[in-house]
Formats: sequence, C-alpha cells, structure tokens
Amino acid sequence: MRRLYITTPIYYPSGKPHIGHAYTTTLADVIARYKKLIGCDVFFLTGMDEHGQKIEEAAKKANVSPQKFVDDIALVFKDLWKRLDIDYQGFIRTTSPIHEKVVQEVFEQFLNDGYLYLDKWKGLYCVSCEENYTLTQATKKEDGKLYCRVGHQLSEKEEESYFFKMSKYENWIKDLYANNQSLIYPISRVHELTNSFLNEGLTDLSVSRTSLTWGIPVISNPKHKIYVWIDALLNYLTALGYKTSDDSLFKKYWHDEQCEVVHLMSKEITRFHCIYWPIMLKCLNLRLPSKVISHGWIITDQGKMSKSLGNVIDPIAYIEEFGPDALRYYLMAEISIEKDGVFTRESFINVYNNDLANIYGNLVSRFLGMTSKYTNNIVCKANKPFTKPQQAIVDLIKSTIASVHNFIDAYDIKEVLAATKHLACEVNKLIQDAKPWTLFANKETEELNNLLFIVANAIRVITTLLQPILTNATKIICDQMNFKPTDILWDNLLEFDILNNHKVNGSTPIFLRKEK
Repeated sequence: MRRLYITTPIYYPSGKPHIGHAYTTTLADVIARYKKLIGCDVFFLTGMDEHGQKIEEAAKKANVSPQKFVDDIALVFKDLWKRLDIDYQGFIRTTSPIHEKVVQEVFEQFLNDGYLYLDKWKGLYCVSCEENYTLTQATKKEDGKLYCRVGHQLSEKEEESYFFKMSKYENWIKDLYANNQSLIYPISRVHELTNSFLNEGLTDLSVSRTSLTWGIPVISNPKHKIYVWIDALLNYLTALGYKTSDDSLFKKYWHDEQCEVVHLMSKEITRFHCIYWPIMLKCLNLRLPSKVISHGWIITDQGKMSKSLGNVIDPIAYIEEFGPDALRYYLMAEISIEKDGVFTRESFINVYNNDLANIYGNLVSRFLGMTSKYTNNIVCKANKPFTKPQQAIVDLIKSTIASVHNFIDAYDIKEVLAATKHLACEVNKLIQDAKPWTLFANKETEELNNLLFIVANAIRVITTLLQPILTNATKIICDQMNFKPTDILWDNLLEFDILNNHKVNGSTPIFLRKEK
C-alpha cells in the first residue's frame, strides 16, 4: 500500500486563526482525504509553534503566562479545525516535553558534530516574522525606518549566538534544485529561492538567542535559547517519535524512502523549508521530503490582509453563515496554489450559488424528482444499447475517474474539481436534452430507464469524487440516494450494476441559494 505523510506548517499562536490558516489546513486535509480515497495510508500532521519573543510580548499584554496564552490559543485553533471537519492524525505543540527534549538532543548533536559555532550576531530583526535581515534585504520607508518584506518594522540587535554552518552547503543546495526542480511546487518558487537567496550567497544561520526567555534552553549552555527554525522545523520528526523509545511512526512515515513526504505551506516560509531544513536533514543523515507545496497568499480586493485595514477574513463567520462545506469548496475551487488568490464575498456567493446550489444540488434534486414521478423511486436495470448521448456520458464518467486519479497524484485539487464539475454539467445537459418528461409521456420506457440509470451512476461517481471536500453534504446525498458505504468506494466506481433496481429516498434541498 502506498503511504503519504503530509504536514501543514505549525502555526504561530500570536492571535486567532484567519482565512490563510483555514486555506492551508483545508488543502492538506483535502489532499489527505483524496489520497485515502484512492487507497493510500495517510498520516496528516498539523500543530503550533509556541515559543519566541512575540508570544512573550502577547502573553504579557494579556496578563497571563506564556504557557497559559498558548494553551488558550491552541483551543481556538482546534475549535476551527473541528468546525472545518479537519481530520488530522497528529497535532504537535512545540511546548510538549517530548518535543523539547528531542530538540535539545538534536542541538547537542549538531554541536558535537561540528555544525555549530559560537559567535556574535548583529543585525536587523523582525519580531513578528522571527527573521534576521541584512541592510540590503530591508526596505526603508518615508519615515526613515526599516521594514521587513511583509511590512513589519525592524529593530537593531546584537548578542551572542550559536551559528549553523549553512554556507558550507551552498553548492550542495544549489545542485539539489538544479537537478531536482520538481521537489518544489510550483516551479516558480525554485526560481525565487535561487534569485533571492542562493545567488546572493548562503550565509551561516543564527540558531540561538540569549535575550529570549520563552524558548528551549541549550543543555550545555542554558543562557542560550534554541531559536525558532531548529525548534519549529524539527516538529515534523518529533511528532513521529523521532529519537524516542517508540519511533514506529517515524520508521513508517519518514525513514522509509517509499513513503511520500509532503510539506505544505504559504510562500513566505518556503526559504526555511527548502534551504535550511534540507541542510539540517542532511546533517542528521535523514532523507529529504518528497515535495514542498508552497502556495500563494489569500488577499482581498483591498490587497493583503491586515488588521489596520480591517480586511482580515474570519473563516468562522463564513462557516456559521454558509456551513463548512461551502468554505471548503470555495477555497479548493477558487484559490490557486501558483499565485495569490483574491477572496471576496461576492465571488464566494457566486460560486456557492452556481456550483453547489445550481449544479450539484440541483442535479440530485432533479433526479430524485424524476424517479419519484416516473419509476416509483426505483433505478431500473438498464437495457443496452444506450443512445449516443447516453453512451457519451458513460465514456465521460470513465475518463473523469482516470483524470481525477492523475490529478490527485499531482496534488492538483483545482483540476479534480474542474473535471468533476464538467461531468455534472454534462449530466445536467443530458437530462435537459433527453426531455425525460416527454419520454414518460410517450411511454418510451426503455430509453427513460436507461437515462435514469446513467444519471444515478453519474451522481454516485460525482458524490464519491466530492466527498473529500463536501464532507457533510455528501452524507446527505448518500442518505437521499440510499447509497451504501460500499457504493462510493473508489474501486467500485465503474461497477454500474450496483444500482440495478436500486431504491432511492425522498429529496430535500441540500444547498439553498443565497442572495448577494
């Protein structure tokens, strides 16, 4: 059996989650569900990165301890994932004792193996991004102050620090991507990494802080706290039991080269996952991920989301108004991995009304209405041959299943939905063109029964292909269509005779149209 280990980045709990968090995690969840659908064994990990100066400051402002602060935010994130029906197998928190112990051990291993050295660090620092900047990387604005690429003000710092000898591996990391550009998707991120960072020369990385108190102490030098990019990145290993007494998950999902390992994240942290992380893994003599999927930002029609503009999109508001399926579907159908995606309420309602209410919901309602009126709620056994338009739909069902399998293997969820939507539209068109009401009136029973048999199987296939996204609606459709769990298994999709003389149930609207 094929295996997949898929991860989101671990989110920084400095505030409540927004639509960007919802998109990344839903995308990972949907990929995991599609992989399971086609027969993969999947482990899906998400979690929280809970150390750092920003957490210290936020906790102080809230008048609570840093641990209490992150404990409370963890509940907020988990609540959102429950509302969105996110089916993760692991939730890692970097404040867990097991994670902290392994991070300390790995740091000492790096130190003993000669990958780290102690020196002075001086430069510009972004508290919000937890990132060091050189003067050439900073942006100077009209107020004369320096800002990071995201727009946060930078501060000057100087302190003792351990440095990781990243520069030693500059040629290795360049060769890695020169010879394996498919490791990062989309390929444009490879060019961005090369042009923005690797071509400038790879410098050694500061990996500890003495000014930080909310962090994991270095065992051999406790005044130093281990900095975020060793602490955070190691979560992908510690969550699997790496360097613990029970490392069975690590052996199954990471150590085994046959298992796909996929990291999913927003583009602003690609550098850390695609430059620093591979080098750390090399120094630990561990395999590299199979692929890094680096998606763009979700922006509004006002531009990038920010609290000052008041345009931060709250996913819970959309879930409460439209339901989780609608949000999951919109994020997968309309937001592109390759570029930044624009999220507007008008577009959301248009997609909801067109795709969910008019195309999918209406198809099921039309079919159930026809079987109630014409065949006493029975899908009669088909009598071949089919008409040319009917056979065209049968052929389209087969080709759609094959195409969707390829799109799932390529992690291209937008194309999965495009292919499924095309099938649904063609089935709706077949109904309209065949005029079942006329066939019934003219007593053309055989052609009518064949039509309903094909439509029923098309709905069965469409429902199966959409269940990783519409996790609630497909349950309702299965109840109305009286599908058994075995009816919507991937391996049974081409077994059309499953629905011979199949009895269906009554219909109630699944997606009610919304006014703009």
